[in-house]
Amino acid sequence: MRAKGIATFVSAVLLGCLTAPAAVAAQPSSGVTAFERGVAEFGSSDYGRALADFLEARNDGVDGPQLGYDLAVTYYHLGRYLEASHEFKVLTGISAVAALSHYNLGLIAMRQGDDATAADELHTAYTTATDPTLRTLAEAALSQLESTPAREPRWTAFANAGAGYDSNVALSSESTVITPSHRGSDVYSLLAGAVAQLTGSGADGWQAVGTFYRTDYPVVSQFNQSYLHLGGQYRWGSAAWSQVLGLYAGDLTLGDTNFETLATASAESSFASSSDNTLHAFYRYTRIRGGSDYDYLTGWHQSLGIEDTRKMTSVDLTLGYTFDFNERNNFRAQPQFLSASPTDNGLYAKLNWRVSDIATLIFESDYQHSHYQGADVIFQGATTTNIFREENWWSSEIGATYSLSDRWLLRLDCSFTDNRSNIPEYSYHSNQVMFSIEYVVPN
Repeated sequence: MRAKGIATFVSAVLLGCLTAPAAVAAQPSSGVTAFERGVAEFGSSDYGRALADFLEARNDGVDGPQLGYDLAVTYYHLGRYLEASHEFKVLTGISAVAALSHYNLGLIAMRQGDDATAADELHTAYTTATDPTLRTLAEAALSQLESTPAREPRWTAFANAGAGYDSNVALSSESTVITPSHRGSDVYSLLAGAVAQLTGSGADGWQAVGTFYRTDYPVVSQFNQSYLHLGGQYRWGSAAWSQVLGLYAGDLTLGDTNFETLATASAESSFASSSDNTLHAFYRYTRIRGGSDYDYLTGWHQSLGIEDTRKMTSVDLTLGYTFDFNERNNFRAQPQFLSASPTDNGLYAKLNWRVSDIATLIFESDYQHSHYQGADVIFQGATTTNIFREENWWSSEIGATYSLSDRWLLRLDCSFTDNRSNIPEYSYHSNQVMFSIEYVVPN
């Protein structure tokens, strides 16, 4: 937080409000009990449990500005500023806590590096507050804001290294005529990425993004992959809405040969219908140039999807649908023809279960049906067969993460993949286990 000099006073105001008497006498007894537990847990800095109990109280019928404020402050301490802002903005319509809510919205804006919004909110708090202490705090925050030099662009980065085993190595891209290896191999992976905040804050402004991914299969090195992804994106939004527009470039290498070069335009939108439910939709258009050995991949790809994420006490559940359409050159060597232009419909579900503050279990399942444009012309001896390629692909995964610290994370993933095609050469199933360690670079 930029106003570090007033951190002690801020904490005192927040805690003081939380421990103030709440008008809950007419509320359901079960909700009141949950509310009181939340207050006690907040007082002992157990913000995760406090949030769960406050949400339980709301679900049980407890209502009113006290609970709304407690939720807002708890979200703030957990770093969930979007939800905290939503709660505080609701409270600005209640005169008794309006000034205090504007003050806290100013603190959130300062956290996010949005100086203009922070100044507006803090000025509103200062001019509308009747409490002398709050006016003093708002004035101090404004002074701190004015005296703090502009920040350099903020950034964050991470690196992830993994090792494991894949029982049947296959290319993950569906737009290919390369058949599975039908061989197992050790797997070594490296994933690294960075985001630089060029203007504004994480919620509103320009960002530069970059990612590099490398996978090695020592037994079947022709399936080794390297992928470099670079681009810029602009984010903006309000309390409930957030949008992203981006332009990206990518290069994928298969074995030692260029596989695909990509240029993508992307649009995304998210709507938080409540503090525990978010709807997300996206559209991407990608132009693709196949490498010298893979000209059949040249063309374009469009993808759109929608997903809904529900946050519960210790579980996050995401359900989604994707639609992909490809128009590629396809593989042509007269009289042979192999299609590389599938139309895909996919469904997926993901559940994150926070077992504790440092451990999470992950369950994920994906299904995709693919129908390829144009009939493949297949030779079987002296016989020629024309067949439209159809595939049903599904994958299930069980994983676990364990946080060693704020910077270090361990992860274990066990997955099963099954692809059933009406052209037997493309059918396969595989089992994979991967162990990885991740480090987040301080910014």
